Amino acid sequence: MSIYRITEKRGKWIVLRRSDRKTVSDKPLANKTEAKNLVKQLEAKFAAKENKLNQDGPGIKFIDAFKDFANAKKNEHQASQGIRQTSANRYDTTYRLRILKYLNGVNRIDEDVKNDEDVLLSDFGNKHMKSFLMKASDDGVPYKTLNNTVKDIKYFLREANADGLEPNLSMTTFKIDKFGYVKPKDHELKNAKDIVILEDAKIVEILTALKNDFGKSVDASNQFAIFCMLFLFGLRASELSGLKRCNVDLKNQRLNVKGVWITSEGGWLNQTKNAGSRRSIKFGKAAFDFLSQWLDYLDTNYKYSVWLFPGVKLNGPLCYKYINANVWKVYARMGLADITCKRDGHVVINSSPLKGSPTKMFRHRLASHLIAAMNKHGILNQNQVRTIVGHTQFSTTSEIYGNKVLAMTEEVENELAAAKEDATGANLLSQVISQK
Repeated sequence: MSIYRITEKRGKWIVLRRSDRKTVSDKPLANKTEAKNLVKQLEAKFAAKENKLNQDGPGIKFIDAFKDFANAKKNEHQASQGIRQTSANRYDTTYRLRILKYLNGVNRIDEDVKNDEDVLLSDFGNKHMKSFLMKASDDGVPYKTLNNTVKDIKYFLREANADGLEPNLSMTTFKIDKFGYVKPKDHELKNAKDIVILEDAKIVEILTALKNDFGKSVDASNQFAIFCMLFLFGLRASELSGLKRCNVDLKNQRLNVKGVWITSEGGWLNQTKNAGSRRSIKFGKAAFDFLSQWLDYLDTNYKYSVWLFPGVKLNGPLCYKYINANVWKVYARMGLADITCKRDGHVVINSSPLKGSPTKMFRHRLASHLIAAMNKHGILNQNQVRTIVGHTQFSTTSEIYGNKVLAMTEEVENELAAAKEDATGANLLSQVISQK
């Protein structure tokens, strides 16, 4: 029997200790699920303390504590509140596919440790972390996945400490990039893949071809609209799906991004990736002309749909699968990808310079152009740029998009070269060379 029980009080829920009926929850909880989650945390904390007092069990094992933590995270997901399902399941995936699989057997650093899986939470240290990473790396787990796993472990240790489980907190400062055994020499295996940004001439060629086919079929019309929106606003795919007609304000020439559509999360969510992603974007003549034409098309073909991109079969909007598949079909048509189309609508990308970033390329292009133009146009400041892109801080925009080199005309390249020479005083060398 549990040493705690939950009870309803004035429309909310509290947790009591059975022995003395003392309230152990800091404040009344909004619903029963939150109360149950608190009971699980309290029981885990109590069990850990009991294990320390028990000679046969001096403490809780790391692997068991992580499992309890992963289960608790899964329980945090609810349909109307809490974290998203993908985030809730993240730690369960880490536990099943990596912790359970590679934290076992003889330790690779210290052979006297016969069973890594028996390490206590309070003893999990450098040799256990390194042994775990070595086993996973030898089995082919990518460095980027290992890096994310270390982040998950660090977060778990901080949470375990907050729960009073007394973990070894030295591992919260572990740096995987300093561990040479798993660190790859290849740039792309270690870092995020460089995003290829198409030259303007190729983008014009794509948009022209799509405009010529607009109205010939549902897919052709959607393809033109999708590419126009990506080009004009650099939206995330989930933001594109989540747009409603009412989000377009032609009178004031504004596009209001207020939510996203994620099928796995149940559809439309009145939330965005971060606070900065919920934004109102002022647009100009090109966007006004396109959106006016597109809204006329919707009035004729989807009069009663609330979505800016109505679904082909269902009442909802175009989903990510449809958008992604049609973007790749366009790239294949324009000679930018070799693909295989499955019967279920799934598209397999056999090869393409744009693989991994079919829609993201336009987002990178927009942000990179905005950053490059900041010094050229006084009105374009950091706040303007981060707002258009949809970030809370400009440092995020700069870190992700500030290192892109955009294709330039020869005239612009010459201007840049001259500006560089002026800035660095290169004329000093010219004076030396010109001496006879």
